[in-house]
Amino acid sequence: MKKNLGKIYVIFFLFTTALFAQQAAVYKITADKTTAYVKEAVKITFYAEQKDTTNVMFFFVNPLKSDNYEIKLLTKEFSDKGYHHSIATFTYILFPLQAKKINLNFEFSVKTASDQGVAHAFVEDHDDSKGIELKMTNIDVQPFSINVKKLAHPVDLVGDFELKSTLDKTKINQFETVNMHYLLNGKGYDNAINLLDHLEGVTIFSEQNNIINKLTKNGYEISRDYTYSLSATGNFTIPKIELSAYSPAKKSYYTLDIPAQNITVDKIDTATLIDQEQYPQNESLITLDTIKTYIIYFFLFLLGYITAKMTTFKIKRKKSLFDDIKKSSKPKELIFVLLNKYSDKPMDKFIDELEKIDYGKSDKSFSEVKSSILKEFM
Repeated sequence: MKKNLGKIYVIFFLFTTALFAQQAAVYKITADKTTAYVKEAVKITFYAEQKDTTNVMFFFVNPLKSDNYEIKLLTKEFSDKGYHHSIATFTYILFPLQAKKINLNFEFSVKTASDQGVAHAFVEDHDDSKGIELKMTNIDVQPFSINVKKLAHPVDLVGDFELKSTLDKTKINQFETVNMHYLLNGKGYDNAINLLDHLEGVTIFSEQNNIINKLTKNGYEISRDYTYSLSATGNFTIPKIELSAYSPAKKSYYTLDIPAQNITVDKIDTATLIDQEQYPQNESLITLDTIKTYIIYFFLFLLGYITAKMTTFKIKRKKSLFDDIKKSSKPKELIFVLLNKYSDKPMDKFIDELEKIDYGKSDKSFSEVKSSILKEFM
């Protein structure tokens, strides 16, 4: 009986050892929520861990495309738990697009190489240089399911947003333009929105500027400026802007609205713009000496004008240099200034630090970072 038990134990040990040896790596998929509304941001984490410790291992993860969702990579992190024991964590943001149970599918593969092969590939002074010889193994991944709920009614935005506007004037003449600015700020799904499409009898020139468009765990952080230049020959109204939205965080519907603006257009009689006075022709002859004198006066005037302009420019530039940075009172305001006016400067590290300050995740103060920026730019 004891001999039989011993044989069974040995067989079981060999079977499990063989099974474990075939298992190159294991994975685990988790989500911050398994039930979400359409276009609500869902954070998906794909965790991979090396189990076959024979060789060096590299992980490759690819979420499959689908009409049921949009998915974007947020971060990927690699670490070692021990010798030939690698760990990788891939974080994705998924936006469901269909109100139903959707399956998220991944392609997962690992590539392995011997220590000798890796060392050989990274030595630069040998004559027989070649790439790392990798052996690839595909690992089956079970679909990850998410239940997607339908919104009570269609909305323009999903997330937490605010909309502001500025108008430079409400009265113009028929040869002038009025400038309308809308600023959309918030976090959520990045919906394409055009606020003013067409106005009868009004000529519209529009421009859209993405000040911030950054993927975060709560969706896209968006700061978008919509600029419209409008002109017309008669009075017109800039219509009321009304955007419907849903906040998954607050579980509530809300509306962003900007009131209508009436624009008065004064008509100008074009006849008054034409000079009706006539002057006699050939009243006096223009001599060569007269032309020379005019040329000399012109060059003297031009030289004085350029000198005055350059002097004024230098004085103004010296006074106003980096004034917009100095006057910025909030991290987001300073980020806007840097992106719009100092794109030629090394500012990435400062923007990252300002974002940390804005979210309360930095040990530096706003004034410290501002001083560093001024010191770097001057």
